[in-house]
Amino acid sequence: MKLDITEELQDYLDAKGKVVLNACPGGGKTTAISQKIINLEEEYKTIYGSYSGIACISFTNAAKDELNLTYNQLCGRTLQYPHLISTIDSFINTFITLPFYYRLERNFARPQILESNERLDLFWKTKYRNRSGKLVDGLKNPMNSFKAKTNRSIYYQYQPSQIRLEPDGSYTVNGNAPSEEKVDLDVFEKYCKYIKGWQFEKGLITTNDSAFIALRLLRKNPSIGKWLSKRFPHIIIDEAQDNSLMQHQIFEELNNQGLANIEFIGDPYQSLYEFRDANPQLFLDKYNSEDYIGLDLSNNRRSPQRIIDCFSLLRPEAERTIKSACKTDLKEPLLVYRYKADDRGNIINHFEQYCSDKGYKKLKVVVRGNSVRNKMLGRDAQQRPWHNPIAYELIAAKIEYDDNNLKDAINIARNIIIRLENQDLSFSEFGHLRAELKTDFLFNAHIIKFVEGLPELSHTIEDWSNLCPTYIKKALNLNFDIDFEMKKTSRYFAKATRTEPVSAHFNRVDIDKTSSLTTVHQVKGKTLDAILIFFDEKNHASNINFRDLEPENGGFIKEKKRIIYVAMSRPKHLLAMAFPEKITEAQLKEKLGDAISIINPE
Repeated sequence: MKLDITEELQDYLDAKGKVVLNACPGGGKTTAISQKIINLEEEYKTIYGSYSGIACISFTNAAKDELNLTYNQLCGRTLQYPHLISTIDSFINTFITLPFYYRLERNFARPQILESNERLDLFWKTKYRNRSGKLVDGLKNPMNSFKAKTNRSIYYQYQPSQIRLEPDGSYTVNGNAPSEEKVDLDVFEKYCKYIKGWQFEKGLITTNDSAFIALRLLRKNPSIGKWLSKRFPHIIIDEAQDNSLMQHQIFEELNNQGLANIEFIGDPYQSLYEFRDANPQLFLDKYNSEDYIGLDLSNNRRSPQRIIDCFSLLRPEAERTIKSACKTDLKEPLLVYRYKADDRGNIINHFEQYCSDKGYKKLKVVVRGNSVRNKMLGRDAQQRPWHNPIAYELIAAKIEYDDNNLKDAINIARNIIIRLENQDLSFSEFGHLRAELKTDFLFNAHIIKFVEGLPELSHTIEDWSNLCPTYIKKALNLNFDIDFEMKKTSRYFAKATRTEPVSAHFNRVDIDKTSSLTTVHQVKGKTLDAILIFFDEKNHASNINFRDLEPENGGFIKEKKRIIYVAMSRPKHLLAMAFPEKITEAQLKEKLGDAISIINPE
């Protein structure tokens, strides 16, 4: 790989101390980071010896893998000890929380990081017999002693999986204050303290808990920060626009305790993880602070200027400074579809055929989120025929397998099989076994064979409900029967549905080729040949619409506009967009320019 050293890039490669690099889409930040590591390796070996190195931390596994690949392409080697490329969660867990967890309390159990916070809710559920002798659902003690203002347990208002510790030690509900109309704040705090105390004692912690514990450990034990600053005297945080307040404070604490070189690399316009507490304003504050060296990468090597101008519609006019530095411009116009509600499948087929004719191999069709994707795949069925949730999990695994999403199919089925084959495991033991089996190739092969053999979804719901339990018992060699507990009738299960195929309610309906259909989060950081973005019909607050193609009136753009920005900035050659037909050609040309190519519904 040949590196084009611009003045902006050289400034970054030379910078040390506290650095913030604001990198535009296609600006080459991954290449810049990799080259900087290569440049510093020998120098740091001389200065710090063979046991101290550079830690490059990114937000996602995909970004971490891209850094490893780019490093290899630049120098032909794999990054070795004492240097490290890791995700931010793994770094915090491996170097702070897990090795020093015992310093919180001596009697705490060996910790494990939960893959799913929702599993915390299951521990408190139980069954008991009411006064009439009927077996009913209930809660274990002392959950019922923490009452909401409805006189029911707070558990039913704010489940344990939603309770979060904030950097100041306060408790929130997924980052929001509890409603005083629903709960007494003193009772809410006691409820939260009990839950978190129980979790920490059992060693069952969430990713957010781990970050809180890490921050607490650093503040109470400065020796940890001093040791870590010697182990990694230079830390580079990639995708830093997605860091939470807690994560920022962890690295600030390390800086206070002796970390000499710390870099925050990212693009606030590409921050998409508010559900993980991403706060791009914290990145901007550092970029604008006199305490940091603020640098830019503003040349886009990926896209031609017309694509850049399109996604720059979301930036204030004064900030539309990104220039194209791409070497190949195929002169593709912006492709704009106008669609009816029932012809989205036809539009996808047209787009894929167009790309095939042009030789574009890396292409994606993206939507706002998994709920919209599932709707387009026909997976938002209103019919709920079974009481037993395992039926829906098996259907999801089968659908993912049939859609060639093997990883998702395995992950879903793994939990099912472990639960069925190990019914006596405690919650904690289940988590440890699942983590152990995740990398067991023989067990994963067992999972694939199991999913592959599941009865086809073309069977009627009634037949499938009989065939599937029989298959499971035989395939897993179980000594007990499975009952999906089919409902008689209900609001979500019409009697006529019994004789209809499972696929009529739970499978894809209007798209034959689904491998290209994904969400924006899954293409973040990727370079594509072409992309098709679906804009929503309804003007719901969470939907992306035609009217969103502009900057905010005041302040930084909200996440749903950043989602559009990320999607539009992926392609090298073709940017295609699909709008509902109520958006007129005149409106489209006024917003996007006269050079667009419009394809109307037939």
